[in-house]
Amino acid sequence: EDNLSVLTVDYETSDSRVNYGQVLQAAIVATDNNLNIKKKYDLRCRLKPNVIPSIGACMVHKIPVNILKNSNKSHYQMVMEHYNIIKQYTPSIIMGFNSVSFDLEFYRRMLYKSLIPDIYQTNTNGNKHLDVLNVARAAKFANDVSIKTIMSEKNRPSFKLSDLSKANNIDNGENHDALNDCLNTIDLSRIILKNSKNIWDDSLELTTRKDTENFILKNKFYTSLEYFYGNTHPFLVHHILFHPEWNWSINWDLKVNPDVYLNMDRKTLSKALDSSPKILRTVKANKSLVLLNSDYALKTDKYSSIGMEEINRRVQVLKDNHQFIDLIKLILSDKAKEKMSMDQTELLFEETIYKGGFANDNDKSIMKKFHEVDWKEKLNLIDKFSEERFNYFAKCLIYEERPEILPKSIYNKIHRSFAERLLSKNKEKWETIPAFYSETDTLRETKYKENKEMLDLLNQYNNYVMEIERRFENA
Repeated sequence: EDNLSVLTVDYETSDSRVNYGQVLQAAIVATDNNLNIKKKYDLRCRLKPNVIPSIGACMVHKIPVNILKNSNKSHYQMVMEHYNIIKQYTPSIIMGFNSVSFDLEFYRRMLYKSLIPDIYQTNTNGNKHLDVLNVARAAKFANDVSIKTIMSEKNRPSFKLSDLSKANNIDNGENHDALNDCLNTIDLSRIILKNSKNIWDDSLELTTRKDTENFILKNKFYTSLEYFYGNTHPFLVHHILFHPEWNWSINWDLKVNPDVYLNMDRKTLSKALDSSPKILRTVKANKSLVLLNSDYALKTDKYSSIGMEEINRRVQVLKDNHQFIDLIKLILSDKAKEKMSMDQTELLFEETIYKGGFANDNDKSIMKKFHEVDWKEKLNLIDKFSEERFNYFAKCLIYEERPEILPKSIYNKIHRSFAERLLSKNKEKWETIPAFYSETDTLRETKYKENKEMLDLLNQYNNYVMEIERRFENA
């Protein structure tokens, strides 16, 4: 890892729903592997004409309405610039705070809906993921004094970036500005690097799925850290199989004696696997986890009381009973298939990033051309795609960026479909205009009732959405 740059990424978004929201501010800070800053990028863009922001998100990032309306970049321009910055620094470590489950999922969808086939840009071609939230939790667990925390309302250590920054005297300006949050993440990482170098180094060993799987297979047992009810729980686990459908590592919790389960029939075992406390622990190797050596779990009462001899015996029993492991595999496969067959809701194109598979070579070459030609030429490429989802995204891009060049019939059809979506009175998977108003009214009467400054901001966003509504009312 010695010469890889680290790119710290953070977004402020219109909404927390990754399929339908959009990024409004993207910050990327390039550092060397000792976290010395080399360059900062702060990208902002206009709100897309077919997106309603969530008022909750707006009141956190507080991006002024005039920037949402008049920023000098469109969303598509920002996506292309972002894509090229990552490309320029490839290979590097892509770092963020809670980035694996949030920011990077947003980024993949930005690429997907912008017809960039390279949706796994941040973890292919030598790029790796490092999620500092996981590293911070592991550092605190392994060495309590490595970072300071403050207590949440529920009286548990808070791992929100704003709280960790406050606790550790980190202040790069207003929280929930993407660039400041990047700088806060880097400062927090420097503290971990200084006070818990071994945890930092361990984290860097597991920045790809392949490295994580190698660690899991190489160690007879190891410590897996899980976070629930606001606390860190260490498990001493032994890998028994990869999930037949999802490819996750399925592990046996070694505080459980396998002897009790070996002779169960399928139905009984299936029930036992579902009951609490869980016998199996799942480790998702592509989630930038911090896995530690076995000593950490062995130091805790629930494992130290069992003794090494018995733990080794349990591992041997699991290794010797292949049929038992095969039965578990079969049960997990059935459960997964049942779940998939129950989940037959019709997906909209925006939701098909993982279901639809990769673009074929023909569509990839049209995508490449799409970005090279001018907008009028782009129009001629719409019907060249073999898959309807890419045809749809191409139309949406032109609708968002250059609506005036769309043939009236295509424009009206898209405009109407978005009007229907955004004016819907049902509970939808995206922010609707009625939901925005309802939420705004609630905040006006409750949270911000006495706060003139926030009420003023609330009304600015409200007026902006009223403008957007007028554009769709007569569609």
